Amino acid sequence: MSCTLTVESNIQNVSTIRKFLFPSLLEEESSAKSPDDAWEEEDWGWGEEFTEETQQQKKKKEEEANSWLEDCCVSLSPTNDLLALAFEDRAVFLSHKWESEKIKYQISWKGPVNLEEGECVTSILCIPLASLKRSSTGGPDWTCVVMGFTSGYLRMYTESGNLLLSQLLHEDPVLKVKCSTYQPRRHAGAAEQLEELTILYPNALVTIDGFSLYQSLRACRNQVARAAAGGSDVQPPPLAYKKWGLGHQDNMVDHVSCGVVTPSLFDQLQTASILGGYGATITHNPPAAARYITSGTSPYVAFFFAVEGTAPPIISEVAAAVASKLKSALISGVGGWLGWKGKPQGEDPKQKPKVEPATPLPLRFGLPDLRRHGDSIVLSPGRQLAATTDSFGRVILIDTDKGVAIRIWKGYRDAQCGWVQVTEDRDRDAMVTDTPPREALFLIIYAPRRGILEVWAMQQGPRVAAFNVGKQCRLLCPGYTMMGLNSVTFYSNKPPTYQCCLVEPSGVLKIINVPFHLILSGANSKRARDLHLLKKLSTILSIPSSQEGSLEKQLVDVISDIRIVALKRQGLEKVLSHKILPAEPMQRVIRTVKNNIQLALEKEDPDSIAPESRGLLHFCRVQDQLLDMYITVSQLNKQGIQAMGMAENNPEQTLAATLSLSVSEVLQYLSAVDDYMRESAGTRVHFQDPIHMTPAAFLSCFVCPYHHVDDNAPTVSSLQVSMSSDIDEQLSLKLGTFLFKCGLTGGDSIGELCSCLEVSGIPAADLMSLLLRVWLNSETELIRPRDVSPVSNMHCLLASITRTADAHAIHAEPNVVSPWWHRVRDICTAAEAPASALMASIAARSVAASVVPTNKTVNKEQESQEDKDTDQEALSLSSPSLSTTSTDTLEEWEAVAMDTEHWNLLVNQLEDVVVLSTLLRSKVRDGADRPPSYAETMGREHKVVSVKGLLEGGSGAIAALVANWVARTGILPSMLSVSHHAEGEDEAMEMGADVTAEPRLPELERLADLYRSQLERFPHSLDPEVLHAHCTWEYVVQWNKDPEVVALLERSIEHLKFVGNAYLQHGLGCMMWHTFMVKKFSATAFLMEKVGKAPKDRLCRKDVGLSDAALTNFLGQCNILLQVILEQAEVESPYPFFSTQAEVESSHVPVFDIEDLWQATQGPTSIAELAAEQRVSNYQLLQHHIKLSRIMHAVMVFSLKTVKPMSYYFDTKGKNAFFKDLHSYPLLPGSDIDIAIVSARQQFLCRIVSAAVGTLPIPPAYLTKDNSSVSMETDKEKELLQSDLDAYQTLSDNKVVMEACRWADAMLALGQRLEVDVDVVRRHYCNELYSRGYDYLGQEVLNSVNERCQLGCELILLVGKRLSHLLATAEPRRSVQLLSRLPPTLSTWLKQQSPSDVPFPDVPLLQTAQLLSQVVSLLPETHGQYSLAIQLVESIDAMRG
Repeated sequence: MSCTLTVESNIQNVSTIRKFLFPSLLEEESSAKSPDDAWEEEDWGWGEEFTEETQQQKKKKEEEANSWLEDCCVSLSPTNDLLALAFEDRAVFLSHKWESEKIKYQISWKGPVNLEEGECVTSILCIPLASLKRSSTGGPDWTCVVMGFTSGYLRMYTESGNLLLSQLLHEDPVLKVKCSTYQPRRHAGAAEQLEELTILYPNALVTIDGFSLYQSLRACRNQVARAAAGGSDVQPPPLAYKKWGLGHQDNMVDHVSCGVVTPSLFDQLQTASILGGYGATITHNPPAAARYITSGTSPYVAFFFAVEGTAPPIISEVAAAVASKLKSALISGVGGWLGWKGKPQGEDPKQKPKVEPATPLPLRFGLPDLRRHGDSIVLSPGRQLAATTDSFGRVILIDTDKGVAIRIWKGYRDAQCGWVQVTEDRDRDAMVTDTPPREALFLIIYAPRRGILEVWAMQQGPRVAAFNVGKQCRLLCPGYTMMGLNSVTFYSNKPPTYQCCLVEPSGVLKIINVPFHLILSGANSKRARDLHLLKKLSTILSIPSSQEGSLEKQLVDVISDIRIVALKRQGLEKVLSHKILPAEPMQRVIRTVKNNIQLALEKEDPDSIAPESRGLLHFCRVQDQLLDMYITVSQLNKQGIQAMGMAENNPEQTLAATLSLSVSEVLQYLSAVDDYMRESAGTRVHFQDPIHMTPAAFLSCFVCPYHHVDDNAPTVSSLQVSMSSDIDEQLSLKLGTFLFKCGLTGGDSIGELCSCLEVSGIPAADLMSLLLRVWLNSETELIRPRDVSPVSNMHCLLASITRTADAHAIHAEPNVVSPWWHRVRDICTAAEAPASALMASIAARSVAASVVPTNKTVNKEQESQEDKDTDQEALSLSSPSLSTTSTDTLEEWEAVAMDTEHWNLLVNQLEDVVVLSTLLRSKVRDGADRPPSYAETMGREHKVVSVKGLLEGGSGAIAALVANWVARTGILPSMLSVSHHAEGEDEAMEMGADVTAEPRLPELERLADLYRSQLERFPHSLDPEVLHAHCTWEYVVQWNKDPEVVALLERSIEHLKFVGNAYLQHGLGCMMWHTFMVKKFSATAFLMEKVGKAPKDRLCRKDVGLSDAALTNFLGQCNILLQVILEQAEVESPYPFFSTQAEVESSHVPVFDIEDLWQATQGPTSIAELAAEQRVSNYQLLQHHIKLSRIMHAVMVFSLKTVKPMSYYFDTKGKNAFFKDLHSYPLLPGSDIDIAIVSARQQFLCRIVSAAVGTLPIPPAYLTKDNSSVSMETDKEKELLQSDLDAYQTLSDNKVVMEACRWADAMLALGQRLEVDVDVVRRHYCNELYSRGYDYLGQEVLNSVNERCQLGCELILLVGKRLSHLLATAEPRRSVQLLSRLPPTLSTWLKQQSPSDVPFPDVPLLQTAQLLSQVVSLLPETHGQYSLAIQLVESIDAMRG
């Protein structure tokens, strides 16, 4: 409410500072201490007069000791970061530190500052410099200390005492150094206040531009840092400045710079007429001028104007130095030419630099007073007023624009002045306007001789405050902020600054705080006063208090002192929104204020009471009522925590009696809920904390608007409140938990809670919403086995809230749904906690049935007698036996049936959702056996289900949810189909079919049985065809999220194979191809075309987004998918041919149905329906894509090079037809294929066959037989033959051999589609098998070759290479012996054979003999190689013999 003088900070080690600055005081203290001081004066018996004299001397010495601050030059940075003190040739810098949440100034540097003998400090100034960093928080970068000396030097230092710059600007002593910083224009007609530094000399004034000074100081500081690091000296650049010679005034002691001012047109005419007379010329644009005001003698105050544009040029040391060097060079040159030399440089090192003379600046006008001597002058923040002090003890207020004295204060000898500018604190309503806030100006006068500090309102205002302070203090008023700001950075850099500070000799710094309302009067003062009281109230609440009684008294006193009703309500809202204040003190404050308001209103005339006052009284009553409710519920919560978790003996019968149900129905519902909760165990983690909510948070949830009641009404309107519209979900849940959690869990407090809620004034709809939100969000805490008390309590609360609701909202017209229960059903429908929603719906259905009989009275009040008579006549005509009473009963029955039907439907739907959620929450238990997890990349969280979600999810919502569950658990596709078609499984077992090809795991069997139980409730939604379709889509979607896991795509295609309907299977395959696979497939094809080989891993990841291994598997799945689509496209052709009745049934268009409870389902079309609507694919185009897919897959598997799948093996038509929609009909290649393409295809197939056979391992016969001998007994040969047959049987079961044979067979099949001579590929395949030593596999292929003669010629060469290898590896003597038995021509032919071309030539001789017999049978007798074959047979017989 009033001004305050608060302690801001303290100076530490004041005695150390004083002793350093004033060493003489230390000497006096030491000299005063002598041995005689030890004698006690009482022993000498001196009188009282001597004692009084001694006390006066001590007091005088203490005053002299405390006067040290008055003799110092003191400056405090506007940002409070640096304090500088100087006396004579010594200075101390103190920086602020935070200690115990208080600012304390500690010595950061001290030392001498004189560079010349005898010079002393006359003025000091701390200037904070703004930071140029964008990340700056607004504080200064560093602070520069500027000092003026008696020698005329101006020196600048850093905070650590490093000298930045020293320059002689004038030869006279420096009197004052002042600074002006940037200030934006106050209004459109004013100019911006620019930065500058002014230095006053006895007869001159030097001004330095702020921008250039800022840049120079930053450069000097960087040079000092470099010099300190490198050990070199600093050569600072000279400052640019202006020097004005101020004449016509004696003994100037102080000055101020008012900045650049532009005179008005009248002032311009007046000045021109006075100076130039009648014939003076007037310029159209008024000249801008810099105004300077000085204080001194004759005149007492002088005004000087330096017109912009006509000012002298800037004087610089650089120009002076250049001129001096030119002069020295010229004199030196002329002297050498004439025979004499000038005086050598450096003879007078102490010579001062040359100082330029000042430019005269005439006196414009002044305040003449011959006897008055000015002491100081201080400029106001707006630069419109200035306060001066003089030798007569006067303080004079001067208007700087008009140049006149407008006010004088007397009796202030040696006064110090300062200014405080205060901005208005506007309330919330005024802050929305665009008008700038008002500002108030106060003059601070410190009278040291009287020890008083006064605050005066400007310009003609009264004294608003006075403080008793010490007599040796210093009043500091800098009048500037940070240097280096501009119009852009001024608003973003606003550090906390002070305006006026009082420094005591003890080191205490005090800040003067003045409220804005002290400048006002009347109504404005009343509002400003109340605003100040609001601020005081906030301060009281922010300070912790240990005594509640004193805090309550302070709050009541401040709120009662507020006069404006709106602001008083704001004060109450501040108290009610305090987060720490308990409810009881808060209620006592509200009741005290309410009683005071009520007493004040009773004294006034009822007709003259303002509506705002009535509204405030209503506000207090409502808050008191809410606090009553808060305290009551808090007590119930404390009592109810002890009663939680108590179970009853017969829960089913108790619940059946409460809900008006049979025991069997209750058991049915509880069984479903128990199964659901059993599967939900461990899915959520809850920490049972005490139910607590602060009073402020509780009250913030409600809104009590102003109520303008009728003036004639004796009281205000009913105490009704409403929920806040901006309350969030978390706070709403917290409020509901606070209100209802105790009532739902504790049975003893339910009655008191219901009574409290009925008189709370909270709307029933809001209470119902809070209750349902708490119930639905506390499923795991409230739904517990063998504990039905929460359900009974829920029923009681629903009935209690329903009784407080509007009867017209509950009881609707006949055949019309009740709005009240419709909202309740909507909340339960959207609930994602199905078990809680089910029990809440059952309880609400019971409450709805219990309140229906009152509908008769409501309907009778709403209907007219005429309508009733008409209805009775119509009813009597149709059924004469019915009476009037039966008519009323029929109307009631119709209304009951409408709501009951909706409740029954919702309960049945929620029961289905509970059972479905039980399935979706089930998972493979930890530690149980399970198949390879294809779903590790999918989240473990189950899908949340609600009735609303199923109704809006479309007809396939249930199947989609179960499909996601199947993917998460990893259930095999065969389990889903076999579990549903048990009869088909039995039939297959009777026929000997292998129905257990895949492993059966007990845990998955358990989940499959759980799925089987769902078929009774969802026979249509979970039909195996539909479920497999959604599983197919679910897996492929998950694969698309993580393409590296190709196993997901493989499982998707497995589910696709289990879809029996041809239309559905074909459509799903096409959707998978077009949506997810064709893009990667085409990218792979183009990549192979670009690199001409199987791409490496880096290129695969870059262009396709898959690794090379994943890409290989992906191409294999593309083959399978296209083959599935091709098979079903053939079935869907216009003229299909079916071999079985099953194929005929599978070709029918599927019909999708939905259960009766879910007929209202709306939403997107299901995947199965979309698949059935797909167009039939082009059979030829599918075959065309299969060709390319097989080629690309083979290239990736065997890493072939020099292969371009599209360019090498397809013509232009074929390449253009790729990657089109499968149902389109592009131009495809015909039967006349180019011979070069056919040859390339044939070579490619042979390469693949060779690569596939090359993966075969060494035949087992090689590992079991000793090949050192070439002749064996017949019995041993038979044993070897039998062992080879056994080894062949084992080899055929080898996966590597099976994979190689599968690849060879696939290439043969691909050759037929590519229209290549397959017999050539088959002969090549046979040769490769014999070359690898797999004679038994080669014999199978040999029987299917058509060109037998050509094959015989090729195999006879292989026989020769085997025999050549046998002779080459035998012992030399044995080899010579064998060759001697052979004919010469045969020996020569064998030597010409090269066995190095055969991968495995070391084959048993018995197998070679068998191969040779096959060759003889292949060659006709007339063939040229037939005789050679006969010779080879004889030779082998000779070797074996």
